[in-house]
Amino acid sequence: MTAPAEIQIRDRIELRVPAGESIAVFAVRVQDFASDGIIIDRPIIEQRLMPVVPGREIEIIFQRQDATYRFQTRIVREDHLEKLPVLVIEPPKQVDRIQRREYFRLDIDLPVRYRKLAAPGGEALCEYMRGMILDLSAGGVKFWADIPSELLLDIGDVLMFGFNLSSTLSVAGLEGRILKKIDDLRLGDRFTFACRFLNIPSYIQEAIVVHNIRYQQRYRVENRGR
Repeated sequence: MTAPAEIQIRDRIELRVPAGESIAVFAVRVQDFASDGIIIDRPIIEQRLMPVVPGREIEIIFQRQDATYRFQTRIVREDHLEKLPVLVIEPPKQVDRIQRREYFRLDIDLPVRYRKLAAPGGEALCEYMRGMILDLSAGGVKFWADIPSELLLDIGDVLMFGFNLSSTLSVAGLEGRILKKIDDLRLGDRFTFACRFLNIPSYIQEAIVVHNIRYQQRYRVENRGR
């Protein structure tokens, strides 16, 4: 078959599989196209290949420059592409463009640097200050910060962020707009802010998505049976 116009070989996609009352999320790549479907990486769960159930319903989410897309499909079969374990899934009957509000959001404690900007892409109005990320997705961030009285932050303000996703991956110069501000009266000048990222590059979105999925999978393995 020919590739659907909306999806291409080597695309990184999200594979969502129902798992009881929750949904297991995997980051995989499109490897090729076959006569009966799309060939993708076979996910690994707890260091083992995901069991294959032909006919099992799954959801695929992928990115384009203009938007995020989603389609429902089924697993056709397992296979190997040379030595690589893969799945073959049915081609989509319908691809829906979505407003990506359902990025997987990870609860995490992650140091963050931030400063206020005059406008998106504008000059900095202060030096970098420090806070702590409470949850993170490819669409935005929630963090707390001790705000000095001379630096007033409010809904609508634009911030520039910097943080380390891992020991080898740093995010810098990422801008976001404050959507919500919560004053914790118990903690003096500490506030919690919810921000939506502005014009986030696709490679940073992908890095955050992959980081969150891998972090969740690692957490499940480490806490299995507890």
